[in-house]
Amino acid sequence: MNALFAASIGALLLQAPPPETLRVGLDPRSEPSAFVPGVNYSYDETRKPPAMAEQALGLLEGFEIDVMNALGRRLGVTPRVVPTSWFDLEKNLLEGRFDVILGSWTPSERTSKEIVASIPYYDWGLVVAVRSDDARVRTLADLAGLKIGHIPDPAVEGALRELDRGLGVRAVLVRDNGSLLFDDLKAGLIDALIFDSPYVRWRVSRDRSFRVVGEPLNRLGYHVGVRRADAALLARLNAAIQAFRDSDESREIRKKWGSAP
Repeated sequence: MNALFAASIGALLLQAPPPETLRVGLDPRSEPSAFVPGVNYSYDETRKPPAMAEQALGLLEGFEIDVMNALGRRLGVTPRVVPTSWFDLEKNLLEGRFDVILGSWTPSERTSKEIVASIPYYDWGLVVAVRSDDARVRTLADLAGLKIGHIPDPAVEGALRELDRGLGVRAVLVRDNGSLLFDDLKAGLIDALIFDSPYVRWRVSRDRSFRVVGEPLNRLGYHVGVRRADAALLARLNAAIQAFRDSDESREIRKKWGSAP
């Protein structure tokens, strides 16, 4: 009887469908969100798709990878990274190249109405960084008249407009990734930079030649992007994200990557 029972269970397991695969679009070239340890992608042309072998995708680390796996467990799916340029996330989602965006993405006024955002899974804000030895800048008010580098992003551009109205800052240098902005800051090409708090705090914690000035300029969230037609998937994601946000695992991930406020 025992052998017969075991055989029956084995047959049922063989017939069970494999876990659903969730195709996740993200750019795997950005520390500390998603990256291969020991590989420097700073000087890649980030507007072009990543040239990354399947084997390298299995080595990815970062807070987005940890969040992706945490949500996958709660959804009962197997997440699979589909590498793409951060600048093409929305376009490629609408083209059906993957099922969701999970790559430090925040919707903006430019986002298509055919894309909807989940509740936020990670809180962040734009922060200002300067050289540690620059005695001119102690508060945000000290940025008046100085040169600030940034990336071409609606959230950043909006924050800079507010700074410009209040302080008269000069946004003079636009780069496609935060690593290049820090290179320019170190070289003295700019006086300060504005970028996402997870990356800035992670970078400053590892390089004491930089420091953060003041509090975050705004309060935003990273969201999962989903096609509007996939309403059932969005509902499942929101439930999984809420469970994740309420968990100790969420707090541990933030602590692990050094990006807690």
